[in-house]
Amino acid sequence: MNYKKVCAGMIASAMILSVCQMSVCAEETTEAVSQETAVSEDSALSDDLYSFQLMLDGELYQFPMSYKEFTAKGWTYKDDDAMEIQPNSYSSSERFSKGSLEVYASVINLGINTMPLSECTIGGISMDEWQYKDAPETTMELPGGIAYGVSTLEDITAAYGPASDTYEGDLYTKLEYEYDYYQAWELYVSTETGVLNEVDVQNFIADEDANASAAAEVSDEPTAEVLAYEAPTELGDDPSAFVVDYAGDLYQLPAPVSVFAENGWTIKRDSSDSIIPGKSFGWVCMLKDNQELKAIARNYSDDAVVIDNCFVTSVKASVYGPELSLTLPGGISMDMTVDELTAALETITMEQDVEDSDSFTYYNLIKEAARSTIQIVVDKEDNVITGIEVENDPKTLE
Repeated sequence: MNYKKVCAGMIASAMILSVCQMSVCAEETTEAVSQETAVSEDSALSDDLYSFQLMLDGELYQFPMSYKEFTAKGWTYKDDDAMEIQPNSYSSSERFSKGSLEVYASVINLGINTMPLSECTIGGISMDEWQYKDAPETTMELPGGIAYGVSTLEDITAAYGPASDTYEGDLYTKLEYEYDYYQAWELYVSTETGVLNEVDVQNFIADEDANASAAAEVSDEPTAEVLAYEAPTELGDDPSAFVVDYAGDLYQLPAPVSVFAENGWTIKRDSSDSIIPGKSFGWVCMLKDNQELKAIARNYSDDAVVIDNCFVTSVKASVYGPELSLTLPGGISMDMTVDELTAALETITMEQDVEDSDSFTYYNLIKEAARSTIQIVVDKEDNVITGIEVENDPKTLE
């Protein structure tokens, strides 16, 4: 039933957050799990399913656990452990072997910097009957006395109660016990044998103390990506270059937050994220001429950076705020008439799409993907541009 999935994913923001966004709820959840169920290596197996413990061949495992702790128990990774994993990301179904037994493991990076797999965390493991057949002497015990290859559906529900979710198929019944996002067990009971024949445990919890400590060491020196940025010297005629004249200064989006600050913008620290993990993003709020811009700020570096060294990916102006000057290549700007706009658009090669509402017409210019767009809003009654928003949010810098 289990199989090699070879995938890497981003952990949902509800589970793993940047240091500045950690909520009280997340702190309480982590504290509850860590204080109520944590045990030392030489302790007996807990009776609490949500301890995320299991006993494998007489050895106690508590997830999450470090890669080094896991391999110290005799496990060998079957691939290259120098492979890098970005913050808040995971790679599932990584193969580890110990003697004739092989298991799949989820390897996660719960930190704020990109790290090699060997310095990451084992968030859980899975084992099924196909792996078990190569090591038939293997024993696995779960909390509450549930045993792999022995316990029945009735045993499991008697020990743990009704499952959070149940799937009944022709070959197996799957019971899912979910504590929270990325904190769950999946237990499979074979229809043929009537006993537990696959176990998948997952517990992805960020180490808040470690993250806070790492955040304190984040440098505020400009990154290589920030240093490589060159401000444009002219607006040009091609909107697909994403050069804008915004509040009197030229930018090519995405542009460093620090460059906006150099041009007179004030970063609202209490309303902005402070530390952004490597290859991740957050929010920045800035003020100029009493007008506020709130935008996604992307970190293109492998390691965590302060918000100043992230890149603003979008700017906007509107009669409804922020009321700032914004001019596009070709001279498209606020208060331009619809006839002037129509003439300007005839020379633009970007894909164009027009949408209508009762009061407004929306002219959308698209470059290759929805993350690279320009939207121009025209008021139907006055026939003038009343809003412009420019977004260029590539995942990597060219």
